Amino acid sequence: MITATYEVPWSEHLMERAESIAIGMTIGAWDDVHPLRQKELRAFRGEVGFVTQVSAEVGRFSIHYPVQNIKPTIGSLLTVVFGKLSLDGAIRLVGLDLPAEFTQHFPGPALGLPGLRAKFGVHHRPFVMSIFKRENGARLDEFTEAFEQQLAGGVDWIKDDEIFFHDDNAPLFERIQVARKLLDERLERTGQKGFYAPNLVGTPKEILGTARAAVEQGADGFLVSPYVVGLDILIDLRREGIEVPIIAHPAFVGGTIAPHPYGIAPDILLGQLPRLAGADIVLFPSPYGSLGMNRNLALAVHQRHIEPSRVPEVVSGPSAGIHAGLIAQLIEDFGYDIVVNAGSAIHGHPHGTEAGARVLMDTVREVCHEL
Repeated sequence: MITATYEVPWSEHLMERAESIAIGMTIGAWDDVHPLRQKELRAFRGEVGFVTQVSAEVGRFSIHYPVQNIKPTIGSLLTVVFGKLSLDGAIRLVGLDLPAEFTQHFPGPALGLPGLRAKFGVHHRPFVMSIFKRENGARLDEFTEAFEQQLAGGVDWIKDDEIFFHDDNAPLFERIQVARKLLDERLERTGQKGFYAPNLVGTPKEILGTARAAVEQGADGFLVSPYVVGLDILIDLRREGIEVPIIAHPAFVGGTIAPHPYGIAPDILLGQLPRLAGADIVLFPSPYGSLGMNRNLALAVHQRHIEPSRVPEVVSGPSAGIHAGLIAQLIEDFGYDIVVNAGSAIHGHPHGTEAGARVLMDTVREVCHEL
């Protein structure tokens, strides 16, 4: 059984509502079905697990959904456990227990935290990633200069901005070739490995085709916004044999995870599901910056990324507004198994991008040494 837990406004009739959902989201009707047909349908019927009153205002209940009702995709799962329910007034999905017979069909990350640490040789500190800014309309020479500066500052990884779509002046394959050349030169010069993650955009079919072609051109990482395209794009990329690191961006989830009586708990949508689907690095709002998430909610997302599971742990990316002054707090709260992900703090440094990257990198090393 797949067990989903919900919170709703408390009512003395909550058991009736839970039973209505259990039937409605599995077989549609029960009492008016012929007894012989009921016997045939029982294996597909949902069942209420528990109903409890959390407070004077809030009730909680769980529904057990038969595994055979749900295809092994994130889209199928969410449609059953929260699709139509999301339109049914104040209701929030706060728990999702997935049995091994369901999760065994999902690829999980190609590398995850263990693979990324082994591949890049970073073991006793967080990874550090720089975000390109002002990319739309940028020329290839401007891309090259900014890439060189970020690498010179010592960051591990560099990614596109998720809003980078207009790349006519710096086409994807040309950017990949420039990045590959500069990364190889730094590796030879310093021994430091890294990767560049271009932004994959388009329909799911276009994204898959672009990813395959980009890997052939030397791409060694990708940025994807899976909540816009659908989380199953991560599954498709893995099943297509794309085994480079994939960074999942949280664009579009704000209204769904916001702390109100609707939507889905962040630890499910930003923690449990992208890890299962195949992301290696999952970005989400930090508790500190311009898009700040409640600290306990952010820590719950991170815990989902590193808790024991059939699939490898993934790298958490508490993001938005990160700068050198926050590094100590970031590491104290989340530990080493994260990526320090910054853009404006790097490019907005008064002495330029290289200096901004170096300050961030040096601060991470200093804080980790002090701890």
